[in-house]
Amino acid sequence: MARQKLDIKKHVMTGISYMIPIVVCGGILCALAKGFGGYNIGNAVEAGATPFSNLNPFSWLGFWWGVNKLGSVAMDFAVAVMTAGVAYSIAGRPGIVPGIVIGYCSSQSKAGFLGGLLMAFIIGYFVNWMKTWKLPKWCVGLMPVMFIPVISTVVCGMIFLCVFSIPLSFIMNVFQQWIISLNGGAKAVIGGVIGACMGFDMGGPINKTASMAANALGTDGINGPMAAKIIGGMTPPIGIFIATLLRKNRFSKVELETAKTALPMGLCFITEGVLPFAAADPARVIPSSMIGSAVAGAIAVGMGCESVAGHGGIFVVPMMKNPLWFMIALVIGSLVTGVIYAVLKRPLDEQVEKEEEELDFDLDINIQ
Repeated sequence: MARQKLDIKKHVMTGISYMIPIVVCGGILCALAKGFGGYNIGNAVEAGATPFSNLNPFSWLGFWWGVNKLGSVAMDFAVAVMTAGVAYSIAGRPGIVPGIVIGYCSSQSKAGFLGGLLMAFIIGYFVNWMKTWKLPKWCVGLMPVMFIPVISTVVCGMIFLCVFSIPLSFIMNVFQQWIISLNGGAKAVIGGVIGACMGFDMGGPINKTASMAANALGTDGINGPMAAKIIGGMTPPIGIFIATLLRKNRFSKVELETAKTALPMGLCFITEGVLPFAAADPARVIPSSMIGSAVAGAIAVGMGCESVAGHGGIFVVPMMKNPLWFMIALVIGSLVTGVIYAVLKRPLDEQVEKEEEELDFDLDINIQ
C-alpha cells in the first residue's frame, strides 16, 4: 500500500513538473498583456478568417493582444501537459499522445485538472495493459507508433466523452440554474456560493459553471455576482503565496519559486496559478481555497461591490462599485486561504525534498 501511494505521488509529481513551466509562462504573459494593453486586451482584435487575420503586431494594442493570445494558448495546454506527463510516468512514451489529446479535451470540456488527472491514470494503465498483448512479429514495430496511440486515444477518449462528459454537462446545467436562483436571497449568500465555486477546481466544471452563472446575471444588470466571480478567482493563488510566507519550511524549493509567480497571476484573475499546488495536494488546497474564496465573495457582495467587467482582476477594481470593500474582502479572503493551508500543509521532510530533486534530474532526458 505504501509503495502504491509512493508510485501515485511520483506519477502526479512528474505531471506537475511538466505543467509548472507552461502555467508560469502562460500566466506571466497574460498578466503582462493585461498590465500594458488593458484588462480587455483579449477583445482588442476582431476575428477574421482566422483569429490573426486583423492582427497588426506593430501597433501597441496589436502587440499586447498577440502576447495575451500566446499566454492564453499556453494556459489552454496546461491540463494537457499535466495529463501527458502523468501518463508518461505510468506508461512511458506511448502514454504521451493520448495524454495530450484527452488532456486537452478535458480542458476544453471544462472538466479541468481533476478530469485530466483522472484520465491520466486511466490512460497510463490502459497503455500498460496494451503492452502485454501478444501480437504477430510484423505488428510489434507498429505498436508504439500506430496501435497504442490510436487505440488508446479512441478507447480512453470515448470513456471520457461517454462516461464523464455527458453526465457532467447535465449536472453543471442544473447547478448553474440553482446558483442563479439564489439571487433572490441575501447578497452575501450568492457571493459566498459563487466565491466557493470559483475556488473549488480552478478552471474546472464547478468554477466555469459559477462563472457562467455570474455572466448570465450580469447580462440582466445584476453585477454583484460578477464581483464575487472575480474575487473568488483571485483569492486562491494569492492565498497560496501567503501560505508559503507563513510556513516556508513546509514547502519545497520548487513550490516556493512557483508561489512567487502565483501572486501576480492571482492579482490578474488567473486562478490557474494555483493548479500545481492543487494537483499535488488537492485534499488540503481545495478546502483552503473554497473557504477563502467564499469569505471574500460573501464580504464583497454583501458590502455592495459590483463589477460591470467579467474579468481583468486588479485592473478593473477602480471601475467597480465600492472598490475599497472589494480590496478589503480580497485581503481577508486571501489571508483565510493562506492561514488555513499553512496550518493544514504537512511538514516537508528531507527525504521528500531529496526525492523531488531526484525526480527533476530523472526527467531531464532526451526523448527519441
